[in-house]
Amino acid sequence: MKKYVVIPVYKEAENLKDLLPLLRDFNVIIVDDDSKDGTERICSNFKNVKLIVRKNQKGLASAVVYGISSIKEKNAEIVVADADFEHDYSRIKDVFKLLEKNDFVECVKSGKRLWNRGIISAGAKNLLYLLVPEAKWLQDPMSGFFGFRLASIDFKKVKPIGYKIMLEIFINLKKESKKKHLVYNYGYRKHGKSKLKINIIMEFLQQVLRLNKYRVLKFAFVGFIGLLVNEFIAFLFHPYIPIYIDFLISAEFGVISNFLLNHFFTFRRRTKAITAFPRYNFVALIGISIDVVIATLLSFRIEYLIANFIGIIVAFAFNYVLSEKFAWVVHEKK
Repeated sequence: MKKYVVIPVYKEAENLKDLLPLLRDFNVIIVDDDSKDGTERICSNFKNVKLIVRKNQKGLASAVVYGISSIKEKNAEIVVADADFEHDYSRIKDVFKLLEKNDFVECVKSGKRLWNRGIISAGAKNLLYLLVPEAKWLQDPMSGFFGFRLASIDFKKVKPIGYKIMLEIFINLKKESKKKHLVYNYGYRKHGKSKLKINIIMEFLQQVLRLNKYRVLKFAFVGFIGLLVNEFIAFLFHPYIPIYIDFLISAEFGVISNFLLNHFFTFRRRTKAITAFPRYNFVALIGISIDVVIATLLSFRIEYLIANFIGIIVAFAFNYVLSEKFAWVVHEKK
């Protein structure tokens, strides 16, 4: 069974000079996005290195997929790493060792990192866990250092975008795949500058929304429909009953509308209705309480429909989190 190390690069020639001598024991595939910085000359000095130069194409994730696609052995074992020395290349042999009995190995960072990178990583991880519960097994989902058996991936479903290819690979693991974590010492870039820019963050958000199957946007749309129902009922009954009862009744009508639309549209019957309905009603009951309390308190200072609107928005965030984690819960992969 052949073992490959796939490394995507763009203007990493200085790092490759120091990196490639460390990888002589592996079949290395370098995928270069036409750097024109001497990468070809450096790679030509190593018989174990295959260089693929992509013309008019950019992107780390797509480069990794391009490199993987060049591997013909269906049972190949593959490790993906960056060329900037943030990854511990001495652990590559350990990843391959774990792949003897596992299908996927996530390499988890240990050690200090730049504070701003840490904050961004933590925020991205929490957002991912919220919107893509299937990814919760991953301890370091922002990592670009990982290994897998090619035969264990439903590779046709992998859709590369941005920089976070490990997440895409993991989500498309076949059922019953065995997984393992490996902790490594996080390093610092040796040469060149980090490529973390705002467009990469936006691409990550786009990737997360797609993996989320746009449920959060659908949930928001359904919430908007429920808001219209809620506001209409509040307007209809306002002249005849106390305001707090008005808010309570209108909120319950909104809940019923939201459940039906979310069950069939947002979560597509991910859980049986008989299970989801009582759970969602419990979630909604707390959401209604939040809505009613906020709306009632604010109604003493601002127009009642605006007060009701603010209450609905606050309750929306709460409802979405609990809908994912409780009402239409998905059991994560073990």
